[in-house]
Amino acid sequence: MAPAVDAISASQPLPPSSAFEGNEYYSQGLRRRFHLDGLRVAPSNANSMPNADIGYEVDETKFKQRAEARLKAGGLATSVPPGWPTEVKGPLVWSSQNFPNEEEYVYQLTEKDKAEIVEALNWFKSQGLDGSEVSRALFPLPTLGTHLDKLCEDVYDGRGFVIVRGLDPDAFSNEDMTIIYLGVSSYIAERRVHVIKRNDETDNQYSEDKPFHTDTVTDCLCLFVHSLPETGGRSVLASSWTVYNELAATRPDLIHVLAQPDWPFDTFGRSPPFYKRALLYHHDDNLILSFSRRLLVGHLPFEPRSAGIPGLTEAQAEAIDALHFIAKKHEFKPRILKGDLRFINNMAIMHRREAFENSANNHRHLVRIWLNNEDKCWKLPEPLRIAWARVFEDEERDAHWDIMPVRKNGKILRVAGSCD
Repeated sequence: MAPAVDAISASQPLPPSSAFEGNEYYSQGLRRRFHLDGLRVAPSNANSMPNADIGYEVDETKFKQRAEARLKAGGLATSVPPGWPTEVKGPLVWSSQNFPNEEEYVYQLTEKDKAEIVEALNWFKSQGLDGSEVSRALFPLPTLGTHLDKLCEDVYDGRGFVIVRGLDPDAFSNEDMTIIYLGVSSYIAERRVHVIKRNDETDNQYSEDKPFHTDTVTDCLCLFVHSLPETGGRSVLASSWTVYNELAATRPDLIHVLAQPDWPFDTFGRSPPFYKRALLYHHDDNLILSFSRRLLVGHLPFEPRSAGIPGLTEAQAEAIDALHFIAKKHEFKPRILKGDLRFINNMAIMHRREAFENSANNHRHLVRIWLNNEDKCWKLPEPLRIAWARVFEDEERDAHWDIMPVRKNGKILRVAGSCD
């Protein structure tokens, strides 16, 4: 049976394969592998029901008014979906007060570690290999590697995040620094995709705080802090397991909304123009949250939502706002230092970015890498299995690895590995 994940029109099959050439969201191989050409969806209600008034920036007043109206109307579920937990427990359930000491989540590189990294760098370069070929086997860290293995356990089976601190981007060329952070990250996960965020690279001032989200298509998000802005720009974390527990205790109806496979994700001009799936999954005894607010409502003025595709319902609008505001109650703001390598369990940890301002001498540049550990990644439900395969397993996708943004006249020409 084909997975209920995509939607392209009211009730029509996908167009012939030739219609997708040059602008396809799924490659020919993935469409055959996951039987995507056989998908059918129920008629969209986009024209029969008004879309909720919701945008990329979170509006607390609208959220409270929407919640009040829906509670007043009644008829909401009073328990979690059948088979779902009323409470989840474990190291992934945390709030900011659970981390009073940096030593709990920061691994500070020793001088011996740094010497081992330089030795691994020199050995790799002596082999005449391309930087994209960096792997654990080709970047030997016999002592540091054992510590990184423990950090990997923390990411996938512990609190869900770690920071490796002590690298100095100014001590190496861009090419060598890239080999180093790829080499270190290969001990957390070896499959990777590199993503450059356009706006962070081009704006001198980014006045809005980003809402909480995940990166949707990776089990581990790696952020390498190449340089910092003049002010602001912290990366903030929150446990989706903690958020789930609060929803289960106070608004279990919203868990039903989040778990419904009817959320319309914009593909921004590709074919199909949108697809549908759930945001929240209870699968193999794990809770997995996977969503990007930008893909659900657009991001004005940079990426307006595509015309003619479904918007969000009132219930969906309340649900994604609830994720944000509950996450803010429990959010954790670890210090961010130049040279930090952050590893985040993207299946269970939400993140956001605070507003920032660049200057002539201080410019925010965080290298964002999507990592996949085939052994440690949680078992994925079919819709997410398709999403991961599209990013990490599609040999038809063009691959670029740009150490720095490719620019012309101050504008970025290519976004390396952009796969959302």
